[in-house]
Amino acid sequence: MLEELSVRNYVLIDSLDIAFSKGFTVLTGETGSGKSIMLGALSLLLGAKADKDDVRQGENSAEISGIFSYASDEAMQWAEKHGIEAEDRSFLIRRLIRVNGRSVYTVNGSPVTVKEGEELGHLLVDVSSQHAHQSLLKPGVLRAMLDKAAGTIELLSEYSSAYRNVKERERELGEAEENIRRIADEADYMCFSLKELEDADLKEGEEETLKAELEVMNSSEYLKESLTSAVSELRSASSSLSEVLDVIRKASRKDQRLTEYTDRMESLGIEADDILLSLRDHLAAIDFPESEMEEKNARLMQLQRIRRRFGGSIEEAIRRRDDFRSRLEEAENGEGLLDDLRKKLEKEKAVLADKGEKLLSERRKAASKLEKRIESHLRKLGMAAAVFSIRVERAASPGPDGMDSISFLIAPNRGEKLSLIQDTASGGELSRIMLALKVSLLSGTGVGTVLFDEIDSGIGGTVANAVGEEMKELSSSEQVIAITHLPQIASRAFAHYLVEKEERGGRTITRIRPIEGEDRVKEIARLLSGETSDLSKEHARSLLEIQDK
Repeated sequence: MLEELSVRNYVLIDSLDIAFSKGFTVLTGETGSGKSIMLGALSLLLGAKADKDDVRQGENSAEISGIFSYASDEAMQWAEKHGIEAEDRSFLIRRLIRVNGRSVYTVNGSPVTVKEGEELGHLLVDVSSQHAHQSLLKPGVLRAMLDKAAGTIELLSEYSSAYRNVKERERELGEAEENIRRIADEADYMCFSLKELEDADLKEGEEETLKAELEVMNSSEYLKESLTSAVSELRSASSSLSEVLDVIRKASRKDQRLTEYTDRMESLGIEADDILLSLRDHLAAIDFPESEMEEKNARLMQLQRIRRRFGGSIEEAIRRRDDFRSRLEEAENGEGLLDDLRKKLEKEKAVLADKGEKLLSERRKAASKLEKRIESHLRKLGMAAAVFSIRVERAASPGPDGMDSISFLIAPNRGEKLSLIQDTASGGELSRIMLALKVSLLSGTGVGTVLFDEIDSGIGGTVANAVGEEMKELSSSEQVIAITHLPQIASRAFAHYLVEKEERGGRTITRIRPIEGEDRVKEIARLLSGETSDLSKEHARSLLEIQDK
């Protein structure tokens, strides 16, 4: 439940602190007094989008904070999932909105995103606005309400997961069938190309090697002439080195310091002889048969042709070869692959059917119980002859939310046939249906706080009395906060707050204060007749006395 709400510098509110109690609380006030501002502040705590215009003019920031206690198990699970400690099952939510539009959102001191705050907000407070009954025209809302009554949220999650799996398997199967069809269409071309590429026996870097070898072959005469001259000169130099070595060796007998040079000259002579032998061998190998040149040129032309046809490089041609081979093998094993995918799809469909049947069964059971509870509450709300029905029918094919279609029907008056509520119910009837749904669904669920924002719009008289009684009944198990303009509802509350505007220091501010005693009599009188005459005050006292009994 909401224990405390603090607001600073929000729109027309400069400073506000409200302590809420259990049971039934109402907020009333003149039109334009700022009741919607109060709701807006609470909405920001529950994850509504913040705006720079939320900040009171002349201030740098607005701050709203609230303390929620006795949180539900679902709210505690949310806290555990997000690593937030909630001692004594309580939450302190704080929202700071700066004048530049940016905001800081924390839960028990830990920063959270707006989306995360909205998730928690839905678990702490159930909000019904004056136009909430319009949501009854949306099939998704009706389905969610029935699932809440049926307790099938987890089962729905399992079904949705199974549905996604089926769709994923269908996608995989469709892609595989399309791929195999394309392969079949291109099989002749791929077989021809694969044979050509495999016969070519491609190797990375072979083209560059061939070019280098042909460069040598085409330069053979020049190389022969150059190497012949080099061998002759090196032979002469080797002979000269030998003579020099002999002279130094003889001189070293007279001067031992020359021994170092004899060793170096020996090494130089050995290296020169080795180079001479290597050059002679290289010279002997320069003679190439004409047929070898022709073979290498033919191979180079083959590689260049393949390179042009298959991607611009030998590496890309090798990749294309492997791809052709893989795709043709896939085509050969295509039926086996498709059979495996079909079997997986059938298994997923079986799981989906099982979850869907369970979901359908639970929804039908819950629908039977819920429609009776709703009918009971509608009778209390002045629709004594109304017949309410929740129809859960098997759908032609599974959908993302179940294997059924759900519709809410009503015959508002005796003798009328059941029709869809969006086709039959008036605005006032939709409001009462929404209230009946809320009371039926929320009573005893531990949601904590139920907020009604003028959902009593368009009703009055005995129906208003009935609405007030329903809210009062709901408040026996849940904290109920209602923003209302009806005295029949306001008089039934355990706590009453008055929302009003005043001027202070040349500025307009909205303030909210608790009223009781004569102040409350005056406010009920104003709601009754628009004035606080002796007669209206007497009527107000009577109304309050009746509720106190």
